[in-house]
Amino acid sequence: MLSRKLFKWEKKPKEADGIACSVVKTSASADVVFSLSSACPAEREKGEKKILKILAEYKIDWQMNTEKKDTITTQEDILRSNRNILSEHYDIGQLVRQERIHRGYVNDSYKIETLRDGKKTRYLLRRYRQGTIEEKVRFEHALLQELQVRSFEFSPWCITKKDGTTYVEIDRNLKKKDPPNYIAVFSFLPGEDKCSWDHPLDSDEELINSAQMLALYHNTIFGWQGTEDLRERSNFDEINLMASKWKAYARNAAESPFDEFFLEQFNDLLGMLKNIPPQEKYNAMPRLAVHGDYHPGNLKFKDGQVVGVFDFGWSKIDARCFDVGLAILYFCTSWETGTDGNLLLDQSASFLGAYQEVGKEINAIGPLNQLELEYLPQMIHMGNLIVIDWILSQFYSTGPDSQKYLKYFEHCVSLNLWLERNGSILASSIQQHSIN
Repeated sequence: MLSRKLFKWEKKPKEADGIACSVVKTSASADVVFSLSSACPAEREKGEKKILKILAEYKIDWQMNTEKKDTITTQEDILRSNRNILSEHYDIGQLVRQERIHRGYVNDSYKIETLRDGKKTRYLLRRYRQGTIEEKVRFEHALLQELQVRSFEFSPWCITKKDGTTYVEIDRNLKKKDPPNYIAVFSFLPGEDKCSWDHPLDSDEELINSAQMLALYHNTIFGWQGTEDLRERSNFDEINLMASKWKAYARNAAESPFDEFFLEQFNDLLGMLKNIPPQEKYNAMPRLAVHGDYHPGNLKFKDGQVVGVFDFGWSKIDARCFDVGLAILYFCTSWETGTDGNLLLDQSASFLGAYQEVGKEINAIGPLNQLELEYLPQMIHMGNLIVIDWILSQFYSTGPDSQKYLKYFEHCVSLNLWLERNGSILASSIQQHSIN
């Protein structure tokens, strides 16, 4: 979907079954363009089936663009493409089953099953979001391979192609300068997908074990320097760029409930950007390959224990403390009516205590040090800013369901208010976990 700033809205968006639809005109053409967007892969799939009905409703004549045959891409086309790519590039047996996994917001994933020598094996096929830079894919794959070398048993490993590499580049139109798409195959992790980032864990045991797993990951990967070709901005630097992005979003806001809430909160949001640690303090903190998106929806569970960690697409070399602060935000913030956005101090204390204990036992990077503990409340706040930026970016670039993303946005604003009012209480609770 093209950005909203290119369009003049001819009719207000209509929403049905989570599908937001609008008839628009481009600023450079009088042609009517149909724009369909949705909040998640499952709804996008519904949209593929509804698009013809909606075109008929608006009485728009249309035809398939013969230069780009995937103008209207059906799920059947994608499944056929998956099959062809596996046959051409991978030696993992005969594909006998593939099923789309309706989770996640960025990449599209498929559970596939192959048959080889009478044995069935499951894998995960990922179609990276168009626009993903190749260096990021290489970094993620190198990280997963390093974890395998270091005997970290809880992350997937990359399945190598026939040529020994780990991803496929497809659909690159050099004439039109289209960015390439990337596809990769991973081992399929055991366990249950029982949570999402906005769905809390069911038990204290799961919470504590999630913290222990994050500490185990950090102490396992500490010392790895990453790949030479990826020099990505730190999350500190990302926050310094947010003001200009958010101002651009505000200039192009429309009339949805999401837009209205964004404009109401705009000045306060800009003020939030100032509450971050001094750069010299941030730079002095221990660094490693952070997961970057460690939340319940990126873990697999069995009998109250974490048995799998996945989705390392946000990983980068950055401050370890940021990863812990973001995790505390994800695992310990209430989504319940009446307390939505409140950081649950008992849960955050349990999470941090479990993390510190594992760090003390393994002692590679070890537990959070005094500098990290001092600035951990601001790291939680920084994590909240990163999530808000993701929400705004998703909404203004892909146009997802307004109500769902408004819920996310309100949650983050409520968390910011809680942090402002309870900062001293949180800091006192954190200092109890200092390791002398």
